[in-house]
Amino acid sequence: MDLLIIGEAEDKLAQSIVDFFTALNKNVVILDVLSASQLFTLEIINGKVSVSPDLPMIIRTVSPSLIRKNFDDTFQYEEALSTLWAVATASQAPMLNRPTPHNMWGQIASSSVLTQVRADLIPDTQEIFTCHQKQSFSFVPEQQWYVQDLGTYESAVAGEVLSGSGPYRYRSTIAGADYEIVVVLANKAWRSTQVPLEHLNLEDRSISLLRKLNLNFGVVIWSIEPNLQKAAIARVESFPTWEQVELVWSELAHSLYEVLWQKSM
Repeated sequence: MDLLIIGEAEDKLAQSIVDFFTALNKNVVILDVLSASQLFTLEIINGKVSVSPDLPMIIRTVSPSLIRKNFDDTFQYEEALSTLWAVATASQAPMLNRPTPHNMWGQIASSSVLTQVRADLIPDTQEIFTCHQKQSFSFVPEQQWYVQDLGTYESAVAGEVLSGSGPYRYRSTIAGADYEIVVVLANKAWRSTQVPLEHLNLEDRSISLLRKLNLNFGVVIWSIEPNLQKAAIARVESFPTWEQVELVWSELAHSLYEVLWQKSM
């Protein structure tokens, strides 16, 4: 095996990575958390930690739901995830979004405000956490509120009814904004549109943001004021979807090869 992707077989981006590297005669395998945790042996001999097999990895598994639906299944999943956390932290092989001793998924939090604070930024948004869906907000023309169900991660414009049962996170953002997706891999970044936004320096800002969040792969979604003079962080994704990277896939795929193999040669 040349590369392990920890995720789900239905993950379209993971499958696209498999297809790309298979064409380059690389053996790439996708395993879920439970299967992947059984692949490795972690040893401590004379104070030195070793991982076997020690191979490049892409971790594409999100954190467990905040709501436990089945205690036994959740316990088994979290034990397997803990094993992978230890393996990935101790591994010497190249890796996308390597866990640290303090966090499995970089410094991203479910709170946008906390994420910005961890990135040494002054928060430019407001957030409300609640067990109940709010039906109204004080109207401010420059702001638009959105809601996310933290049990299902479904999102909508505030006021729309979500199918889950909460808890909920409400967040304000620029009203009438357009959006730009910036894909980041290590020290490279690509915008997804050709809109003239060079003055906003979104690529360098996105690279710096992910580096401060202890990530080397991800997507930063920026909300852009209608006059194109200001950009605010709308969301940071450490598990980009295929749809988010599709427009820059050619550049990203070749850079993935450099990060995962050429640097280790």
